[in-house]
Amino acid sequence: MRVLFVLGSGGHTARGLILSNQIRAEKSFIVPWESEVTKKKVQRNYFSVLSPRFRAKDNVLMTVLRTLILFLHSLLILLVVRPKAVISTGSGLTIPPFLIAKFLRIKTIYIESPSRVYRPSIAGKLLIGKVDLWLSSWPELAERYKGVEYRGMVF
Repeated sequence: MRVLFVLGSGGHTARGLILSNQIRAEKSFIVPWESEVTKKKVQRNYFSVLSPRFRAKDNVLMTVLRTLILFLHSLLILLVVRPKAVISTGSGLTIPPFLIAKFLRIKTIYIESPSRVYRPSIAGKLLIGKVDLWLSSWPELAERYKGVEYRGMVF
């Protein structure tokens, strides 16, 4: 089985790698091109992509352009990797690959950061009801949002 993990930087990478080590599968990763630390930790089987994140020096047009590039890049990655599932631990990179995966009928699993007890992240909010499985480490979050599941501490 092939699984594609969408990692971000910092805690998103750490949690994604912990999870990936617990899953027996052929693994590939989507990582932000600007995060050398993430690339170093993953070491192999990764695709570097532009992060759509809005930066202070950017205008809205640049953010939209980066997001469109990420949609196209995500489509190409998913067609090459052909995973059975795409898993994310909450990175902002998640939305385009997940939406493309859903279009291609690939299973999607979103795992919110454990730091989100009462409210989901922006990416999490946008993906509620649009993924196959949306997990929270906190029952409080699952009680407040339909489509969010609590099955115990995820990490």
